[in-house]
Amino acid sequence: MMLKLVERHVDEAALVRIESENYMVRFANDEATAFKSWTTSEVGLYLAKGRRVAAVSFSGEPDAKALDEALRRLDKLPEDPLYVPLRAQPPRPREERQEDFERLTDAVVEAMSAASGVDRNAGAALLTYVRFEYEDTHGARGGYAVNRAYLTIRSFKGDLAATAATAARRLSELRPREAGGLNAELLGLAAGLPVEDVEPGRRRLLLSPLVFGHLMGEVASVWLSAGNVVAGSSRYGPDDLGRTAASEELSMEDITADEGSYGFTPMDYEGNSTRRVELIRRGVLAGFLHNNRTAAKLGAATTGHALRGWTAPAPGHISVRPGGGPRDLQGLLAELGDGYYVHNNWYTRYQNVKTGQFSTVGRDVALAVRGGRPVAVVRHMRIADTLENVLRNVSSLSGEPAQVFWWDMPVPATVPFAIVENIGVVK
Repeated sequence: MMLKLVERHVDEAALVRIESENYMVRFANDEATAFKSWTTSEVGLYLAKGRRVAAVSFSGEPDAKALDEALRRLDKLPEDPLYVPLRAQPPRPREERQEDFERLTDAVVEAMSAASGVDRNAGAALLTYVRFEYEDTHGARGGYAVNRAYLTIRSFKGDLAATAATAARRLSELRPREAGGLNAELLGLAAGLPVEDVEPGRRRLLLSPLVFGHLMGEVASVWLSAGNVVAGSSRYGPDDLGRTAASEELSMEDITADEGSYGFTPMDYEGNSTRRVELIRRGVLAGFLHNNRTAAKLGAATTGHALRGWTAPAPGHISVRPGGGPRDLQGLLAELGDGYYVHNNWYTRYQNVKTGQFSTVGRDVALAVRGGRPVAVVRHMRIADTLENVLRNVSSLSGEPAQVFWWDMPVPATVPFAIVENIGVVK
């Protein structure tokens, strides 16, 4: 109906409708403290007239007045140099059954049970059922409905805390025992150790999947979106494809199209199927994430990554191929030798996006490691370096990846532990 109201005023239009049903269990002091459910509804409208383009979003269904305002806005806009006509090729509609939200509590209980030896636990488990619909004035239609779930657990022992997370497409695929168990193991290693301030300088770091996944998600978001390449805000340009950009230990893909990945998305805002995209192949820059606009500009094909709107492509779920390193935390600490273990991070900020100059704050327990053994709990740690140094100095990756996500990560990730050399840390 909405497209019928606007189509006689434009050359083409597309409509995306997204409805999410959300269910959350929050827990503290080893007890469930709240069960919440809520529904969100968003409508996105794309309008094109001549080479003028407008993309607007509404919370819920817009009325005639809002549509008239969007059309008036379109008439006042300049021509878009990246305009290309819509050419949607939606995949076959997909709809899966909504999961039983009551099983969220089972995941919480498993995570807390696995965090043995800690004083108490807190956190949240979230299940989301997303329904996506696409249609345009050329007659293309498509849609899907999928489940997504993740859990975060923060465990406490005395004055120490540790946070872990697990993400999956279905509740049955979450790994709550591994998340709770990792927290318990870390706090067990940290208990009784002296506390020391971080020693500023360049250090060897062991990064958990939560930290490494966060940083690789930043790389994909700020440097590997072709929108930033076209805008000149990426470290890379089209001529950098095929050149060395990272350690040869590192191979990274966007796996939004994989059915097992949290955030799995069969199609994007342009009505195109998402594709698995090889981004870095053994250290060599292999590809960018594209929508129709950037693909036309750079002479490529869309990868179906108009995932957050029509303007710029974005990652949906990144994956790093595991290596040959140990699969257990104590084995990884032994391989680290001398350095710091960073278990979690937040408040990532940029001094310069194009050069990738960033800092991120260590959260909860971090360990000073000497001779392969933890010797102190480190406080006031901040990683301050460039994304390029992180990419180029990956020296070892653990043998098994973990699928992780929590509210402070830029995108979900399936990544291993990583040892990274010569990285700047400050107080």
